[in-house]
Amino acid sequence: MAKDPTDYSTVDFISPVLNVTRGQVLVNRQRHIAIVAKKGRTCAHLVMVKSGALKLSKYTASELVEEWSDADYPFERAVAKLLELGKRNGITQAAQHALEELIEEGREPKQHRLF
Repeated sequence: MAKDPTDYSTVDFISPVLNVTRGQVLVNRQRHIAIVAKKGRTCAHLVMVKSGALKLSKYTASELVEEWSDADYPFERAVAKLLELGKRNGITQAAQHALEELIEEGREPKQHRLF
């Protein structure tokens, strides 16, 4: 059975454009936070707690739209919280390196979409 093209009750109608900035704090439905560590043309790498430890995970634009939203959470506080969780529960080398780069370089200025 094909999907009804007039069904706007799902996020399928949102174009999968990667509209995040490096250092942006995101939150999922379970209220877990993540920080955008790297941004490419088609995917982004998030530093987040996964399986109890802090890891770097890759998400496509459509996966980001489906699972994550912008968090009203300060960047500095999110980095500190994730580092604390990493010390307590473990952190991969890739996630540690990504957080160190973010601390060193800071967050990119957030661009708001005009249209």
